[in-house]
Amino acid sequence: MLEIKNIHIAFERTLFNNADIQFYDSSIHAIVGKSGSGKTTFLKSIIHDSTYVQSKMYYNNVEVLEKDDFVRNHVAYVDQLGSFFPNMTIKQHFQFYAEMKKEKVDANTMNQYLEKVNLYNININKLPSILSIGERKRLLIALALFCDKDIIILDEPTASLDKKNIDLLKELLLSLKDKTIILTTHTPEILDICHVIYKLENHAFLCQKKDIDDQQEIQNVSTRHHQFSFIRYFRYKSPIQWIQYIGVIAISIFILIQSSLIIDSFFSASYVNPLTTNQSSKEMLYIRHREGDLVWNYVPSVDNDWSRPFSESELNKIKQLDGVKDIKKFYALTTTNPGNTEDSQDLTVVKENGKSNTYSVSDFGSSAPQIFPYYEGNDFNDHDDGVYISYWMSQTYDIQEGDTIKANFYVPKDQYVKENGQEYRSTTYTLRNMEFQVDKVLGESEAYETPAVETIIYIPYEKLMDIINHRDENEEVISSYYIDNVLSKQVSPEPYVINEYVLFVDEDCVFDAYNSILEMDDKYDVYSMYMESYQLSQLNKQAFQSKLLGFGAICGIGLIAILTIQYFLMKSRKKEFKLLEDNGIQDKLIKKSLFLDNLIYFISIMIGGLLWIYIDIERYDFVVSQYMAVLGICFVLLFIMQTISYVTFKRK
Repeated sequence: MLEIKNIHIAFERTLFNNADIQFYDSSIHAIVGKSGSGKTTFLKSIIHDSTYVQSKMYYNNVEVLEKDDFVRNHVAYVDQLGSFFPNMTIKQHFQFYAEMKKEKVDANTMNQYLEKVNLYNININKLPSILSIGERKRLLIALALFCDKDIIILDEPTASLDKKNIDLLKELLLSLKDKTIILTTHTPEILDICHVIYKLENHAFLCQKKDIDDQQEIQNVSTRHHQFSFIRYFRYKSPIQWIQYIGVIAISIFILIQSSLIIDSFFSASYVNPLTTNQSSKEMLYIRHREGDLVWNYVPSVDNDWSRPFSESELNKIKQLDGVKDIKKFYALTTTNPGNTEDSQDLTVVKENGKSNTYSVSDFGSSAPQIFPYYEGNDFNDHDDGVYISYWMSQTYDIQEGDTIKANFYVPKDQYVKENGQEYRSTTYTLRNMEFQVDKVLGESEAYETPAVETIIYIPYEKLMDIINHRDENEEVISSYYIDNVLSKQVSPEPYVINEYVLFVDEDCVFDAYNSILEMDDKYDVYSMYMESYQLSQLNKQAFQSKLLGFGAICGIGLIAILTIQYFLMKSRKKEFKLLEDNGIQDKLIKKSLFLDNLIYFISIMIGGLLWIYIDIERYDFVVSQYMAVLGICFVLLFIMQTISYVTFKRK
């Protein structure tokens, strides 16, 4: 038996004042009264706590202290419209309640309960919206029977029903002999089947009919533990809700991808290669006098045969430019044949302990070592005439200070000057075995480099000139078919001349000197690591500004789309939240369910964003920053989603 005592319900006016009421086991109870007298409000007070309601509830003489647990385990509530979960099919309704009972349910069992309420041959894979209002109410009663609820509360069960459906409902209610039925009604004919009738009058319940034994024995009701799993509840979404949910994830990942691209653009625009800002790189300008048209950008020590010598007057004019401090020749010796890059020499590294390793240079491609000169004006010059190597040379070939490097290098010997064509000359070479003991490994940002190579052995400028100028007629000459069979019959060989120079310029005059040389002659080529980095930086900044505008527009639209979709998704779930509460599901569990939705959303977009960075990564030096930025955006999006969920739930 359910007893409710000292009922006081007041809003703008008092509905109940110190009222009492009893509901008996295995009986049908009706509550009648004028519209607005508080019938529905009273029924809601049975299943919900409210600051406007004061009462004490007893079930089988035991006070109900946890109303949510009591409702979840004992009470089924059916409103006037036969409201159902809009996110569940008929089948999923049964599965949802089965999970609360920690049971499984099959289609046969579902149909058995549906047949108990005169619902035959309905498609359980459809939403309950395919049913009429009367059929929906019977479906909800079937679910109450499936859950073995003791008390079934029906608010205006005959509302919107025709006579045929009213008769079916009466027949159904009479069949529920072991249930406590509580209903409100304005339909007199339903009162015929009621055992107890209460009329609302003077803020209290007046018993008009009582066809029941007032001294019922207290029934032993088994203790139930219906539990709500907010984790399993995640999958209960309608097709439109899945589309909205996945759509929000897709748009969020798109925003993250755009964020990754703009972050990469920002880093590219702000990154400054330390090699381009050290004194050596910043004050060095490479120049050559090109023979033919410029096919691709000038790179020092590449295509040496494409340049002709500067005349003395040309060099003097260049030397007189403001800020020019010195001018020196530049050449790089390689272990790869400049005339046939498929030919290369091995490199041997002898460790201080005597162990040696031999490397096939051809396996390293662009990392094949070269010998560069270092000059008086280089800031890393210790004036000890020592042999230095670049950081990457050390890393690539595992070379440390004190180790010895042995290799054959191609040294230019003779040149055959052409009369016309793209190339000024063709060159023969000799192979010379060289051995260097490493005195120092330069830091990653100390030395100077060119775009063509970063595995470099640095030796004093004078020593390199001695190597190139030294001539030994007994050395084997490495030529080419074209030289031997064509050029040698047209022109005589001449000693090789270095046609490439490096200028040392005051730091403040680099821009002016660079531009002045280009203006002197359209055949003059100039290269500067610093200028290339500066120009690239300017282009990256311009590109970043353009991308930033596009990013702002795209992400603004995307964010509005996310907010709109999420708002309407949450708004559409208000009815769902209400029905969960009507089933005794506490607010905190519903909030956990919402948080799980948002957490899965967060994990999904985070994985999508990080996976995109992993696939598309180009600059590994910025990968950690990109990951952190994407994670930060993910948390911001999670906060937005959680805020919308909380506000919508709070206003339900």
